[in-house]
Amino acid sequence: MIPRFLAAKPKSQTPVKLSSNREERFDNDNFADLFSIIVTTERLETAYVRDSITSDEYTSACSKLIAQYRTAKDGLSDKIADIAAFLVEFNIQAPAAYKRLEKIGVPATVEHGGSQKPQKSSEIYVAAAVQHFITTMDSLKLEMYAVDQVCHLPITFSNHS
Repeated sequence: MIPRFLAAKPKSQTPVKLSSNREERFDNDNFADLFSIIVTTERLETAYVRDSITSDEYTSACSKLIAQYRTAKDGLSDKIADIAAFLVEFNIQAPAAYKRLEKIGVPATVEHGGSQKPQKSSEIYVAAAVQHFITTMDSLKLEMYAVDQVCHLPITFSNHS
């Protein structure tokens, strides 16, 4: 026998609409995709740090997530000004994913050379070159033309006699 309070239905079961038109529904789906990519990347980073997955599995999955992230982010570029603001607005605690997806942009095995495939070591240099190129281009767009403004490398003079 079912207790009476469980069998009784509430008086008003008004459905809640998350979107009022097709465009809002499309945007909500894209936000959900971006959210799931960020959370999945955070879990993947944790699994890799804990050595729960192999380097090859990590590299493959992380590369795929980075590509999906870039695609999803481009699709929402007119709705989201800053990914950090998106994380705060939706209360997403994913610092490792933010760093991997937004700041670094390559899997840790490529970044640190932790992959067991030595022929891929050039990827590290390509990633570093791209990073420095983008930084330089951004500096030039900000009209920073002096060498000390564009070149962010600390110059150290030492005597090696």
